[in-house]
Parts: sequence; C-alpha cells; structure tokens
Amino acid sequence: TVRAIVTECVADAAKNNSSGGGGGSGGLNGDGDPGGARGTMAGVAQMSLDQFFDCIGMLFEQVLGLLWGAFAVNRFCIDEGFILDDAAAASSSSSANAPEAEASSSNANGGGAERRQPQHTPSATAAALAAAADLSEKSVSELLRLRREAHSLVTFDGMRRLWDTSLAFTHRLEKLSGRKAYGLRSTLLAQAKSFVERKHESNMSALVAALDGERWVQCNVSAERQAALTRLCTGRAAFSSRKTSGETASSGAAPATGPSAAGTGREKATDAEVEGARYKVVWSCLLLLEMVMDDVACAAHFQTLAANVVSKVSELLRLFNARSTQLVLGAGAIHSAARLKSINAKHLAIVTQCIALVLAILPHVRAALMAQLPPKQHALLHDLDKIKADYKEHSEKVLGKLVSIIGGIVEHSLAPRIANTDFDARASEYGEASSDAAAVDVVKCCQFLDNVVTNTRKMHQVLLVMLPPELLRDVFSRIFAYLDHKVPSLFKNAATSEGVPFSLPDTDGGKLRMIGEVEHVARTLNGLPGVQPWNFTAAQVLERELDIRRGGSSPQLMMKEEKEEGGASESEEEQTGGKSDGENKNTSAVVVDDNSDGNRNLDSTSEAGGSENVPGHAEDSVIVNGDDGDVSGSTTEHVK
Repeated sequence: TVRAIVTECVADAAKNNSSGGGGGSGGLNGDGDPGGARGTMAGVAQMSLDQFFDCIGMLFEQVLGLLWGAFAVNRFCIDEGFILDDAAAASSSSSANAPEAEASSSNANGGGAERRQPQHTPSATAAALAAAADLSEKSVSELLRLRREAHSLVTFDGMRRLWDTSLAFTHRLEKLSGRKAYGLRSTLLAQAKSFVERKHESNMSALVAALDGERWVQCNVSAERQAALTRLCTGRAAFSSRKTSGETASSGAAPATGPSAAGTGREKATDAEVEGARYKVVWSCLLLLEMVMDDVACAAHFQTLAANVVSKVSELLRLFNARSTQLVLGAGAIHSAARLKSINAKHLAIVTQCIALVLAILPHVRAALMAQLPPKQHALLHDLDKIKADYKEHSEKVLGKLVSIIGGIVEHSLAPRIANTDFDARASEYGEASSDAAAVDVVKCCQFLDNVVTNTRKMHQVLLVMLPPELLRDVFSRIFAYLDHKVPSLFKNAATSEGVPFSLPDTDGGKLRMIGEVEHVARTLNGLPGVQPWNFTAAQVLERELDIRRGGSSPQLMMKEEKEEGGASESEEEQTGGKSDGENKNTSAVVVDDNSDGNRNLDSTSEAGGSENVPGHAEDSVIVNGDDGDVSGSTTEHVK
C-alpha cells in the first residue's frame, strides 16, 4: 500500500511539474527495480511541500485504516477467546504442553479459568498488528528521511504543519499498536532540529548583511510587526506566526525608509511601542526582533528543542550587540557596505533607542522561553542575563560618546579661539556682563563661549527629537558636568601656556566681564527644553582664580572669602584711604585685592547687543571621523 501510494504521488507530481518521472514509477511497479527505486526516492525529494502533504495525507489515511481493521480483528479475537495461529505451531504447542498446562490450570485456578487462558497467548492477529505497525513506522520514517534537506528549507509554518500532521499520525499509530513509535519520533525530532539549525544559520547571515548595509536611519514599523511585539509583551508569543516569516528573515532586505515609504499606507507606524514607551528603530533591529520572536515560537511548538533555541537567541542578540558596536562606536559603518561619510550624533541617538528597545523586550523573551523549559534547564537563561548587562554597557558607551563629541569640539575646534579673547578690552567695549537672570538675551559672549553654546544647542536639537525625556536629561547632565569642569580649565591652561596670546583679565571690569559671560552660558544651557538644570560652579572657580569677590556671589563663597581675609580687613581700609563703612558694604561693589582703585561702584547691567558675528561658528558639526572613532569639529556638515 505504501509503495503504491508513494509511486502514484511521485508520478502525479512529475506530471504536474512537467518532468520525466515515468521511469521511476514504472521501475517501482516492476518488483523493486533498483533504478526505479532510486527514481522514486529522487521524485519524493523533489516534490513541493504541498504535493508532499497531499501524499502523506493519503498515505496516513490508508495506513491508519488498515491498522484499525487489524486492531479491530485482534480485539474481537481476544474478547471472544479465539486463537488464530499456524497449524504447526498450534499442534506442536498442544502436543507438548497441553497436558501439563491443563493439569496445572485446573489445580490452581479451577475449570472456569480454562476458557480465559487463550487471551494471554500470542495469536496471529496480534503478531500481524505489531508487524503492520512496525512496517508502517519504518516506511513513514524512511519517507521523511528522503526529504530531510527539503524540510530544513521550509518556512516555520510549513515545518509546524509537517510536525503536527506527523505527530498526530504517530499518536494514532501508538494507540493502535500499544507501544511507542520511537523510530518515527526520533526521525521527526531530527527533522525539526535540522530545520532550526538551518534557519539559525540563515538568520545569522541575514542579520550580518542587514547590519553591514545599515545606514542607521529610522525605519517605519508596520502594524503587523507592532502586533507581534504586543503579543510578545502580553505573553502570547507562542501564538504569533507571520505568513511571510521565512521569506522576510532569509532575505534580509530592508524596506524603504524615505518619505515615500511613510505614506504608503495607514497601517504604517513611525515608532515601535512597548508597554507604553515608544522607540525609534532601524531595519536591522526590527529584523533581529522578528528572528527572536520566530525562535520563541519554535521553542513553544517544538518544546523538545527549547534548550537549543535559547542558545540560538543568545547568539543573535550577541551578534547584533557586537556588530553594532563596531559599526557605530568604532566608525566601521564608514567602510562597510553603507559607506557613511561620518558617524554623527543622530546615528548614536538611534543606536541608544535600538538598545533600549531590545532591553525592554528581553524580559518578555526570557519569560516566554522559561515557560517552555523544564525547571532543571532554567539555568540556561542566565546567559540572557549576561547579554542584558552587555547591552547596558553598550548604552553607557554610546552616551559617553555623545559627551565626548562635545568634548572633542570644545577642546580641538573651539579652544584655540580663546587666544583671540581679551576680556579687559571687551569690558571697555561692551561694559560688564550682567549677572541678572532677566538679562540673558543681552549678554554678548566671546567667540569661544558663544560657540560652546551654539554646538551644545545643535546637539540638543538632535537629541530632543531622537531620545526619550529620561535619556535626554541623563545625556545633558553629563554634558553640563563636563563643560562646568572644562571651561575654567581651558581658560587657565591658555593663560599659562607658552605661545598662546591670552592672559586672564587684570582689571576688575575685565574680570567681572569674564565671569558674567560664563554665568550667561550656564543660564542659557539650563534654559534648554527638557534638560535637568545643572548647578554650574564654573563662575565660582573663576572667581577664586581671579581673586575677586562680588556682591552677587553665593553666601558660602562670601563666608569663605571673608574668613580668609578677616585678618587683613583693617589694612585694606588704610590702603583705600579710609572710605566710609557704607561704601565698603555696598553690595554692588567689586573689591579687587592689591588694586588702589578697587572700590569702584560698577553698573551691573551691560550694554544690549546681538550675538557676535563669529566666522564659521554656525557651521560646526557634531561628527566622529576615522576608523578609531576620534571626535572632531567640522565646518562642512551640520548636525542632523
């Protein structure tokens, strides 16, 4: 029956495919011709998946029908006490063992047991049923083995259908035969394992190709992908199945990311949403999530392979983390297939969003895999915990790189402009900078400080759009801390460096101008939308460096300076010619040590004026150039 059905199906498949399959079917009909058998085996391997399903559907129906008939006959014989056996075996058994058996049976159990004894004797019907079940198991196993390569290339839906159909037949076979079909189960498990391995190899190759061609721009998230993410986050990952999962994962082709793609249909969404949080993602990150969700579905459906699937998920996550680090932080995307001109703040920001999305999904992936593993294998999930730590470390490095971009611009591009700054002359030209917060818009800063504000604003414009509020506050708290420390240091270093035509201001007006401009920078930066206000101390550091005390200084600084100068107050009065106490206590006065003209009342408001026309300051970009990711300012590309 098996041979006839398979031969007929191979012939039909060959006819439908317009291929020469007549030799194989004719050979099989002719008493097992070897050439015909080889042709039939090749025909089975060349069937399409739908044709094979038609074949095994017909085969399973016929085989189970025959086995059910044999099972019914055997059950009838047992119930009625009939023994159907060969005559020779029956006569031999009766002549040699009947007297002793009858005697022992009548002595031990009585006469009523004599009619029930044949139920425990193997009969021809039971032997025939066992042989038929064994032959059916071997035939189906061999048929599946012929298509091992073909089944490793099918989609997840195709493999799931094959698994369900074959497993249902196995259960019916075991129920009819009364024993486990270990051979068929082993073959089916081997096919599923081969499918998972081949699928994982294809996923790894597709992910590498997608990352190498990634331009690190935002990709639209379709409604289908968003629904899959929602199912995963609500504990229904095992029920998700995309119709084109196999083709999508294997191709690795990125969808359109331009404006035309965004308007192709209303089912498109801009961001991915997980538990109320929205993330901007790139195509390679979406591809990674699809692969991970497919693996979770494999673990749910092929539970015996759940331990293998855990390792596959770990490898995918590690590959994305390591390769994205090389491409963005290591500036490898400049030399990859994407051929980016530079790595800018926008690229770094989208990487942080992708990492945040993976970190948000990871607990749900872990829970879904844990549900498919036996308790003794839960230790395998510790690998996912290590991967989570790796992703957090990657995120920290990206945030640090955003700070280093500003640092590179300030130290390499803007610091040389300090040499052209003369705060004494600026005080004579513009007056003293006001420390009043209401006068933020009227302070005209030097070229160096103005460019610091300009580049920080550019960075803020990029990150305000790309980062969620908590990450934005985190990044700019780090940037502000860096600027708070670095700006006074650059001024001091420039003043002490040989060959740099810069010196700290000598006059009290120049000192006040310098400190006022630094305070203006602090107020401007703290006024950026969405940032956490920073307690800048740069002005106090410069006050101590310039040896100046202002009435507007903080109470702590005033108390400290008064304590240090307490012993010298009387001598200062003598040096100033005995000025009145009221004049010396004027809160708007500026006291400069070792300066006979120090007790002058200075106007706390500065002249109103627009920003200084600094050549090229608006063109400074925020980029990382080179293989090693060195940061520099450029005058050719804006921050985007």
